[in-house]
Amino acid sequence: MIATVLGLLATAVLTAILLGTTLGSNGSTGSSSSGSGISNAPGVAEATSIQAQQTLSTGLTTIVSAAAGAGGYGSLQPSTLSASNPSITFVSGPSTNATTISLAVVGGGSGGGGSGEGGSVTLAVRSTGGTCWLAWKSSGSGTWYGAQTNQPSCTAPTLGSAPAAGPVSASSIGWQEGSYPSL
Repeated sequence: MIATVLGLLATAVLTAILLGTTLGSNGSTGSSSSGSGISNAPGVAEATSIQAQQTLSTGLTTIVSAAAGAGGYGSLQPSTLSASNPSITFVSGPSTNATTISLAVVGGGSGGGGSGEGGSVTLAVRSTGGTCWLAWKSSGSGTWYGAQTNQPSCTAPTLGSAPAAGPVSASSIGWQEGSYPSL
């Protein structure tokens, strides 16, 4: 019985040391002035990027539905989109978090209803790790996804036509058709 208790005690001590080292916090919650803590723990940047991508995907679904009812992407308004999906805030300015989507709209002909004919829309959302995740959509093209690293905020660029494919960097948006680009 003593051996079992000592084994459990040793496991608890090793687990505490491992967690403190892995999280880089040594028991803190990231509020120290040194900047260490949970926010820069391994996997946190990936998790916040996934959250931002999920927000962007939900935003795209909201936009496609709204564009079908409004006669195209060119007629979309941030306030109307935010009201239709309260879990996301759509803005015409910058996004600084994973639940706010920056929206840029390019007008087009109304096209007579249908499935979002006329115009195009670009969305941008910023993950906590500083990566901007973007999506571009129009009725005559597939969906393009983009990313740009190390950004303090993300503002959707106004694009009248499909973006050009390219690599992701801190100085330019890397675009890819059909899926998110790799970082």
